[in-house]
Amino acid sequence: MLTSDVQTAAVIGAGSGMGRASARALGGRGIRVLAADLDRDAAEETARLINWAGGRAEGLAVDVASSESVEDLFSVMRERSPRLDLLVQTAAILGPTASLEEIDDETWRRMMAVNLDGTFFCARAAVRWMKDCGGGRIVLFSSVASLTPTPGAIAYSAAKGGVNMLARSLAVEAAPHNIRVNVVAPGYVDTPMLGGLPGGFEGYIVKKTPLRRLGRVEEIAGLVAFLASPEADFITGQVVSPNGGLVI
Repeated sequence: MLTSDVQTAAVIGAGSGMGRASARALGGRGIRVLAADLDRDAAEETARLINWAGGRAEGLAVDVASSESVEDLFSVMRERSPRLDLLVQTAAILGPTASLEEIDDETWRRMMAVNLDGTFFCARAAVRWMKDCGGGRIVLFSSVASLTPTPGAIAYSAAKGGVNMLARSLAVEAAPHNIRVNVVAPGYVDTPMLGGLPGGFEGYIVKKTPLRRLGRVEEIAGLVAFLASPEADFITGQVVSPNGGLVI
C-alpha cells in the first residue's frame, strides 16, 4: 500500500515505446508509477527499470478494449494506492494500411475498441477516482494522424480524432472537480509501433518533416512530465502535437 503523501500515476500502455518512456520519466521525478499493459511481462519490466533507477513502480496487466478489464485494473490500483494524481493513457494499435473500402467490420471495430473505447474506459475510471481525491491530471494520447488526413489510416485517424474531442469535452466537464485533461498527439516517433508501417514510409515521412528526423520517445515523455506538473496547471483541453513541424 502506498502512502498518501507521494503522488501516484497510472500509465496505461507502459510496456514499450512512449508509454514506457513516460512511465520512466515520471518515476524519475519521484512519482510512484502503476504501469499497466496488455503484456504484463513488459509492464513489469518497465516497473523494474523504474525501481532500479531509484523510483517506485509496479507492473500490472490490462486489456483496454474491455471495460471489465479496465475496471478490474482500477480496483487493483485502488488497493495499491490511496490516491490517483495522474493518468497517462498511451495504449493503442495500428491497423493495416488500407482504403475505407478495404476495411472490414472486424478491423474497424478493433481499431475503435482499443484506440477510442479503451481511452474512454480509462478516463472514466480515472475521473471517478480523482473526484474522490479532490482533483488530478489526465494526459491522453492521440496522434498527428488526428490532425491531418493520413492515406491508408482512416480508421486509426478517426479513432484518434475521437480522442481529441473526448478530451476537450471532458476538460470542460471535469474542470469544476479540479481535473485537467490534455492530449499529446505525437508525430512519427521511433518506436516498435512504427515498424508496422509499410516499407519506405519512414523515409517518406522524414523527408516531409521540416526537422528531417523521427521523434525520440524521451522528447514525448518530457512533454508528458510537463503536462503532469504544477507548472502546467492552467493548461486544459489542449491538443499538443510534437511532430517536428510535419503539421504546423
